Amino acid sequence: MKSDNLVIVRAGKESLHPGWMEDAGNEPPDFDLLVAAYHEDALRADGARVSYRLIPGSKVRGWDTVLNECTDVIGNYRQVALIDDDIRTDASTLNHCFAVGDAHDLSIWQPRLTHDSFATYGASLQNDRFLLRHVNCIEMMCPFFKASVLRGISSLFSLGFESGIDLVWCSIAREMGGKCAIVDACAVTHTKPVGGQKQLNGFVERDYEDDIYGCLDLFGMKWPTWVAESAIDRKRNTKIEGIALKWNALRPLFKFHLAPRGSRLLRLRASLDHFRHQALRAPYYGVDVMKRASQLKA
Repeated sequence: MKSDNLVIVRAGKESLHPGWMEDAGNEPPDFDLLVAAYHEDALRADGARVSYRLIPGSKVRGWDTVLNECTDVIGNYRQVALIDDDIRTDASTLNHCFAVGDAHDLSIWQPRLTHDSFATYGASLQNDRFLLRHVNCIEMMCPFFKASVLRGISSLFSLGFESGIDLVWCSIAREMGGKCAIVDACAVTHTKPVGGQKQLNGFVERDYEDDIYGCLDLFGMKWPTWVAESAIDRKRNTKIEGIALKWNALRPLFKFHLAPRGSRLLRLRASLDHFRHQALRAPYYGVDVMKRASQLKA
């Protein structure tokens, strides 16, 4: 049965993607899965709703290859998710995340991270008060896209940066008239430390920050602090803004002890930073970012 939704994973030999197709509560996947394997051990024979292609190389470069070489496949879908292979989730969660994005007309969105995940930003952690939060940043870890928006930001993948393009794409989505959000109603777990694939992704004699600042400079942007503009209350389905939104940013702070061992101090700092940023800063977006992106593509 043809779906409107596609999940693509850059898969290594320890990829968790087989679990994504498992039923949860007797709910089959409402998406197809394209496995763009960067390691031969991740290859399998194509099956029902699952296809495999060998695309070696780093993560973002591999995404660029997928977007350029698999247009015949991707063009058949309305929504597309690019998910890292160390994300633990299931069919029900992914189905729900696609459905929420469709129902709320989101351009780029992501599920929240469970508190036992390896996480860099406090804003990405689950907040049970909300159905979703409209935000100005979406991580590269497990972004969901409206297919038309993914086509609109596709040139970012060909710039040669393995980090930083996710700080730009929400500005483009906004200029396209779209909305970005963290979907707190859906939770996934990031199972490995952030940066564990640095060498594989080409960071041998350079740091993540080198690519980040190079990308931001190219678009005339500063590093955007991750801030929510508004949220939707999960129980009452009402809009939350202002002081209520700021105070609710405290919630992840009280769960920092659930972070994986060795990362709890970093989690405490990230949670405090999240509250401080939500309380004191306005959402930041670049200016004329879509125009700059189209000029680079030309």
